[in-house]
Amino acid sequence: MKKIVILQFFSLFLAAGVMAAGEEVDCSKISEAKSARLNDVVARYMRIYGEPCAIFQVLNPRNSWEVISTKTVCSFGGKSFETDFADAHFEDVSFSSRGAHLTLSFTPLEGTGEQEVKCFVPIEGGEIDAMVCESTTTH
Repeated sequence: MKKIVILQFFSLFLAAGVMAAGEEVDCSKISEAKSARLNDVVARYMRIYGEPCAIFQVLNPRNSWEVISTKTVCSFGGKSFETDFADAHFEDVSFSSRGAHLTLSFTPLEGTGEQEVKCFVPIEGGEIDAMVCESTTTH
């Protein structure tokens, strides 16, 4: 059983090499990754070292781990993680049968301190919807 799990886990990261529309992910630069089976597909969350965005993907394990869809999250509230925040990162990423749950922690450029917001990325079948978030908590 361990060999099968290890091979499946390794296959998920080999499949990370190609994203939709021919955009490639350098597997050696993945700094964080989580995945879970959601019914007939596998959902995956990835962060690339040095990049502010989070990448969500849905893979088809029955078709050579084909990437069915990809959504890159690089902004919140109409503001870019790269240019409109001093810092933005994701924490506590987990999956349920409906999608990905996570906490977005960010620091605005103006000196208001770090803030956190609970977010959800709906995933149904092969489709990934836009991230939705609750009210903000300031630290």
